[in-house]
Amino acid sequence: MSTLTVKELSHPAGEVLKISAGKTLDLNSQGTLVLPTIPHAKMPSGSILQVVNLFETGTVTSSSASRFTLDTLSVTPIGTGSKFAITFFLQGNWSGYAAGFGAYIHKDGVEIGRSGNQHSVYTNTIADAYLGGSWSFVNTGSTAGTAISFTLRGQNHTTATVTYSGSGQSRGFVIMEIAA
Repeated sequence: MSTLTVKELSHPAGEVLKISAGKTLDLNSQGTLVLPTIPHAKMPSGSILQVVNLFETGTVTSSSASRFTLDTLSVTPIGTGSKFAITFFLQGNWSGYAAGFGAYIHKDGVEIGRSGNQHSVYTNTIADAYLGGSWSFVNTGSTAGTAISFTLRGQNHTTATVTYSGSGQSRGFVIMEIAA
């Protein structure tokens, strides 16, 4: 196998660079494309570098009106200065009383997104309530190779018991790293 090293690769306007059938693109840990003939080509701005997710169905019950941690996921960015498109979701249930909850996402211990407040998902029904929500936003700032801890937290509206991810419900988040 031979290697061709080039400083810059360009093409006429309106043309695209094509990859021969049977050849593959490979993204290395520095956020660069590695081709057998084009080492260190960068991904274009807006490209999705990686997608990580956490999907949990294990039941968590809380009777506290204080915030508590549900799940944590570590993500190591591929690119520097990347943006993160984040969607987080939480579902809960209760029966016979007015109750509700809020959902919060933290990045390295700092809140970066929320459903609103601790009664964003709420009902005053006296029957069984099975409610949930999902929220999405974009966050910035990363350094390639430096792990980031994302944490999903919940908070009951009152001290009424809320069961999270019970009866076939789920919770979690999806994080897409987008090239700067």
